Amino acid sequence: MAKATSLLKAYLSNTIPANGGFIISSFFDNDSAYSIYEITSYVNVKDIYKSPDGLVFKTDGNRTHILVEPPTFIQRFSEPVHREKGKAIPYRFSELEVITCRKQEKIMVPIEPVMLYSSFTILDSVGENFSFVFHPTEDVYMAMRKFIADTLYNDCNLTKDECMRASELVLSTIKKFTIWK
Repeated sequence: MAKATSLLKAYLSNTIPANGGFIISSFFDNDSAYSIYEITSYVNVKDIYKSPDGLVFKTDGNRTHILVEPPTFIQRFSEPVHREKGKAIPYRFSELEVITCRKQEKIMVPIEPVMLYSSFTILDSVGENFSFVFHPTEDVYMAMRKFIADTLYNDCNLTKDECMRASELVLSTIKKFTIWK
């Protein structure tokens, strides 16, 4: 059965799986429904240490994102890669699947993941933001799909159908992670 633990709790108790895992982090905007989710995969960790920004993993990894954009977002026509700090993801519109929701929100999911070389940082969670580490088990993909759908539904106020569709798209990108091959 899949196991998810708060990343900070796992770090403090030294239970982050060194052989690999998945980390799902959220970044919610305080002033709107604008949200970014970051899904990172890693294997064979050489070292993990705390920095002023968050936890640094000394290993290679893969990463993908989910961007939930409210209909009132002023910069909705600018490429996600060129948006201001805290609202940007490293993709252009042509590299994203875009779901237009019933209330005109947009859910953007990358078609291909990004490769992270040598090290990466998982930023500290502040406020309502969270980071969970998922241990690699046989049912980890199902658990992550359900977790993503549930958090989109509960935290972003989207419909169940929209959340399920977005979680399926994200899962297809996660399955393209090359770090596990």
